[in-house]
Amino acid sequence: MEQTYSIGEVAKLTNISIQTLRYYDQIGLFKPSYVDEKTNYRYYKDSQLYYLDIIKSLKYVGTSLDEIKEAQQFTPAQLLTFLEQQESVIEERINRLVEIQQSLFKSKKQMQEQIAITVFNEVYEKDEEATRILTIAPKQLNPSYIPNSYYSSLLKTLEIENTTISSRYGCMFKYAAYENIEEIMYNHIFTPLLTDRYITNLPPEMDVQTTPEGRYICIAFKFTVFTYFEQYIKLRHYIEKNELAVIPIVYEIFMPTNYAPNETDEFIVELKVKRK
Repeated sequence: MEQTYSIGEVAKLTNISIQTLRYYDQIGLFKPSYVDEKTNYRYYKDSQLYYLDIIKSLKYVGTSLDEIKEAQQFTPAQLLTFLEQQESVIEERINRLVEIQQSLFKSKKQMQEQIAITVFNEVYEKDEEATRILTIAPKQLNPSYIPNSYYSSLLKTLEIENTTISSRYGCMFKYAAYENIEEIMYNHIFTPLLTDRYITNLPPEMDVQTTPEGRYICIAFKFTVFTYFEQYIKLRHYIEKNELAVIPIVYEIFMPTNYAPNETDEFIVELKVKRK
């Protein structure tokens, strides 16, 4: 006669709680071989424990109880197909977690770079890695005013792609000897991409570019329209005084100093030009 176990014994043998075994019985996922009519005790056959192993294995990979119940009716060939489908689901989750890890790493790096700026209103140099950016081409915009609609367009594109969004934005314009701030016209507005994911559906006015790796000449300051041009002149004078060869593109990075909605808006701007 095949050995039987009480619900408590099965719980100990399989490391599944009595409450869970009762619930499995209630939903028809794993029922005892018989129930004593007088005591209402549940008893399980030794051969039944194999099915609990399958349930535990499928639960471990994230399969829902409803899906497990459905899989119990499969033939071996159908179960193989089902397991292959579950494998694909797991691979998608792993890829998503890798993306999240990438975005956390790059977000931390951005914060570290911002905190590392201890010199304001003076020119300094630093080395930077290449960075992928999502850009949009604006129409007749300069540092005096940038409509939020441009940033919103970048944000919307990233949301559609279901990728991570950066809290940092930037602009690009030609490095030149401007007479006033009104002469500065942005070629692109951008946000850094925090993952390596390929963006599949880019609007015509958008592009993915890469800022070059290398040494940059920089100046950082608390943003106001009145101080912006003064700081740009300092940057240009430093380059000219030291007779530095540069790539004629200015990267402007906009960094918030707080994230509380009730605090006064305050931003740090970093202007930087890459040395050749």
